[in-house]
Amino acid sequence: MQKKILITFLFKEGAGPVFTLEMARGLAQNGCEVHALLSSKISNKKDWENEKAFKSITFIETGTRKTAVQTTIDFFLIKRHTLTRKFQNQTFDYIISTFYHPWSTTIFKCFKATKKIVICHDPIHHSGVGLLERWLTTHYIKAASDIIVLTQSFIPIVEKRFGYSKEHIHYMPHGRMSIYKQSTITPLTDCKNINFLFFGRIEEYKGLFILAEAYKKLTQSYSNISLTVAGSGDFSKYHAIFKELPQVKIINRYIADTEIDDYFSVPNTILVLPYLDASQSGVIPIALEYGVPIIASNTGGLKEQMDNGNLGLFSTPGDADSLMKQMEYFLIHPDFYIKEKKKASVYLQSLNWDTVTQKIIQI
Repeated sequence: MQKKILITFLFKEGAGPVFTLEMARGLAQNGCEVHALLSSKISNKKDWENEKAFKSITFIETGTRKTAVQTTIDFFLIKRHTLTRKFQNQTFDYIISTFYHPWSTTIFKCFKATKKIVICHDPIHHSGVGLLERWLTTHYIKAASDIIVLTQSFIPIVEKRFGYSKEHIHYMPHGRMSIYKQSTITPLTDCKNINFLFFGRIEEYKGLFILAEAYKKLTQSYSNISLTVAGSGDFSKYHAIFKELPQVKIINRYIADTEIDDYFSVPNTILVLPYLDASQSGVIPIALEYGVPIIASNTGGLKEQMDNGNLGLFSTPGDADSLMKQMEYFLIHPDFYIKEKKKASVYLQSLNWDTVTQKIIQI
């Protein structure tokens, strides 16, 4: 029986637009009737508009930082009622919210659906998340009838924290992010020069001080290395320590989807995720797509994301010496780099979206 699914995503940029589009395409490939409710400012709007596999797409105004208050008032006073009237004669099998948004819980109430599903990316709040955001996201997760987690290790956590029984918690692996990759071939070289890459939004829990300390230790013995830190967010507290390090490039701004290729297709690049705590990472699927080897902290669901530890190397969270040794391993064993690229290519086949979204259809 064909499933009728409404997918909602109300933010504009980051990995969310790509994740949501890839998942929607996977569901359509599995014969689902896919509808979408999206921000009118979503970064990949043209891709959504040009996709013929979807039944309908509705865009709503979500505003900017300057207009957020007025847009929110308009939504709650007018636009949510407009949505309800527009879809009053439709009943969906599922309404799926792919990422939290302050309006998400109210959006659920605008539609009739057999199941209201939340994809829970972070069942454990990162350090530094404020009390209001903790309350809002918890309320959002509890508003669903079913939860999808991206690593199996989160099932007991969701069960305990949010009071869901196991039959309403479902595991779906994070699918591929193939839209990003523009280069047809990622060069393989002799790894005489290695570029370590930190990519993603600058957040306290991501361990940039640990990365700086580990890289500093490594430069005392090796001169054939460089470090690139790319991402938006407040970098002011890290500026002084990174300024002292050799061969470091800082790109402290939002990186558009069209620019991602510029970082992940660079020969001899190794992604470093020195997170102090984490649930899962949207950067890992991008690195896998490019065959970029990964060094990650052994925290949260990162190891599970990396084929249960069969890919990459892992360091102790918060331990600069542990991270430095794993970074050094690639310098001592250049053949390991080549092996990692080949393993990633094989593992990717299990992450095709038409495969992973079958988990959703079976709910």
